[in-house]
Amino acid sequence: MYNSKQICDRIRSFYPDSGECDKDLRITYNKEEHAWLVEASGWKRPMKTYVEEEDVDACLSRGHCVGLSFQVGQMRANAGGGSIDES
Repeated sequence: MYNSKQICDRIRSFYPDSGECDKDLRITYNKEEHAWLVEASGWKRPMKTYVEEEDVDACLSRGHCVGLSFQVGQMRANAGGGSIDES
């Protein structure tokens, strides 16, 4: 399993305006949901979303980041941090 810093660093590689890890962008594992909770407070509105373990694993181990980048991109757009078409 990956750690929150690895996931945060990958998210920041897609969306550098996400802010600092553990400050503006917090990532924790939720055992009940079997998913990573991504909480962002560095955009116009604070937002949070769950990202499935499989999407995180596909991104960090194989470089297949569509699921992770799409989920965070939607959150970013809803929070006023930019368009999901930007990267």
